[in-house]
Amino acid sequence: MTPPRKARLSEYDQLVSFLSSIFGMRMDLVYCHIYKPTQKDMANNIVILDDGHIVSCVGIFPLTFICGEASLSVGGIGGVSTEPRYRGRGLMTRLLDKSISIMKQQNYDISILWGDRRRYGHFGWENAGRQYVFTIDRRHVPPGKAGDGEIRPLSPSSDELGRIARLYEQWKLRVHRTPAQVKSVFRRHMFDTWVWTKGRAFAYMTIRRTTKIPELMEFGGDLPGLDELLSFVFKEYQLETLAGRMAVSRSPYLPFTIRRSSEWGVRFIGMVKILSLCSVLEKFSTQIGKKCRGLGLKGALTLQMTDSGQVATLHFGTSLTVSERKSKPTLALSDTEMVRLVFGTIPPSHSLGLDRSLGYLDAIFPLDFFVSGLDYV
Repeated sequence: MTPPRKARLSEYDQLVSFLSSIFGMRMDLVYCHIYKPTQKDMANNIVILDDGHIVSCVGIFPLTFICGEASLSVGGIGGVSTEPRYRGRGLMTRLLDKSISIMKQQNYDISILWGDRRRYGHFGWENAGRQYVFTIDRRHVPPGKAGDGEIRPLSPSSDELGRIARLYEQWKLRVHRTPAQVKSVFRRHMFDTWVWTKGRAFAYMTIRRTTKIPELMEFGGDLPGLDELLSFVFKEYQLETLAGRMAVSRSPYLPFTIRRSSEWGVRFIGMVKILSLCSVLEKFSTQIGKKCRGLGLKGALTLQMTDSGQVATLHFGTSLTVSERKSKPTLALSDTEMVRLVFGTIPPSHSLGLDRSLGYLDAIFPLDFFVSGLDYV
């Protein structure tokens, strides 16, 4: 078998066929935003071959998380797969170790994936992030006013995609999308996007139709249009319930969603691995500093990741600074525990059993991000 290496453009058809057979779906259609026949896109995949055939693969797909003023460089891990007869030989371990090394060399701040917590926890990934999740049932959907606005499938025209992009860019928490990426994510197979227009008013909804409970993947625009779109999709897909998610942030869509939901709450987003603790804290320093000034904090606190050996010290004062100099007191946590502190779903003291003197950390963490279902890799 070959050592792990980047996939080549000439291996595109073989890679797509391999992944499609493992996952039971056309990966080039469902994930058309990341599997493209270009050398640049193919190089995102790390593969192991045996006798010229791909037998194991891991993809590292670059993402940028916009978190208010902070912008994080993120390695999205996807397509983790091994041919059944080659399993149990440590190929996944070799590929993940290689992927972690590459992401550190390329200065990613964090990595995110979706998968089994026990499997990936061994490598430092842990459940993280906060998002609102909700379920809308037929009883909570307004009947709508026929003919009030025009509803049609999304057209590939730049005007409609441009209007969606402008609405999306107003989100405080999001994954950055270039114009090319906007086109890609709205072409993904199994997702239907509907637009509503009335004069200059505009709204859109994207539905994933193939899951057991259909999902509302993304939406935005004028609230009357969203009401009409809800009525339309319940009738169009003969729905009884519709699940959805949205960012944990102030939004005019949140009261709209709560009023129409039979259930709603908070759930983790995915599994995160911190690759550069110092860089993460520096990029969030403005947000953290505002919280610290409100608490009147002075002095310093060192955060130490005991598995990877990373150290970052928060220096409190009129402005927050971050350094790699070790100070006292020091809070030493495993790599997965540090994820729960910095990006957790619940207050840190609830899951980490912190000393009472560190209770102020509940007012600083977790730091928030959001990934729309259209951007999953």
